Amino acid sequence: MTSLVLLASIVIDSDGYAANTANPVRVNVGAYEYGVVYFFEDGKPRGMVPKLIKLLNDIQADYHFHLVETSSRRRFQDLEEGKIDLVMFENPLWGWQDFDVNYSDKIITTEDLYIRRHDAPPRRKPFENIYLSSIICVLGFHYGFADFNADPEHLAELFDIHLAYNETEVLNGVVRGDAEIGIISTGFLARKFVEDPSLREKIEVGRDPDAIHDLVSVISPQSPISVTALNRLMEQLILEGDVHRIWQDLNQGLSG
Repeated sequence: MTSLVLLASIVIDSDGYAANTANPVRVNVGAYEYGVVYFFEDGKPRGMVPKLIKLLNDIQADYHFHLVETSSRRRFQDLEEGKIDLVMFENPLWGWQDFDVNYSDKIITTEDLYIRRHDAPPRRKPFENIYLSSIICVLGFHYGFADFNADPEHLAELFDIHLAYNETEVLNGVVRGDAEIGIISTGFLARKFVEDPSLREKIEVGRDPDAIHDLVSVISPQSPISVTALNRLMEQLILEGDVHRIWQDLNQGLSG
């Protein structure tokens, strides 16, 4: 009796799909704390990235998307060194201009908002010229008021700046009065309004955002999944309404 052993191999087709694989190809997805994109709740990772990773793994079997935690400042080096293959929910203006990377199609649009204390000294137009105010924002994040330059020394030269490690510290700093103006993402503010409804009485939100961001995935040229393949998978989730549904659920605190 003759036994036949079939050895499966990875075959990448012209569109970058892994075809006829016995085992899925691992794709490391970098994530760092930002709004509702990635955050921790009860010590567990939550947000858009973990939810989309699960959906991407559910709708196909060629790739296994795997969450790898990074930081806002370390993500560039991690991508260059191959520790991660892509970062979801980025913007090309967020420090990627000098890196050899590829960009996916747009996934979603978000905003960064100005906030101040409700009981701060009255000003006729408190958010009109924030350059005259003390500002607190997140170290490593890229903001419109600074032309998306996140270098701490550059910011300190031009602004009365306080740099925090995350958006929670920004919010707490504004509430304490450490700075006159804070900048946080819509998703983060929505989540905090749900957790603490009394927060609406403590802070005032600027009418105009600091910046509006079209968010994409930043992909290493060495990534095992191509831009085309990732776009096709994300397009499926977008057309089926999954991306919009999750985003709306996570941002519901800003409605009403």
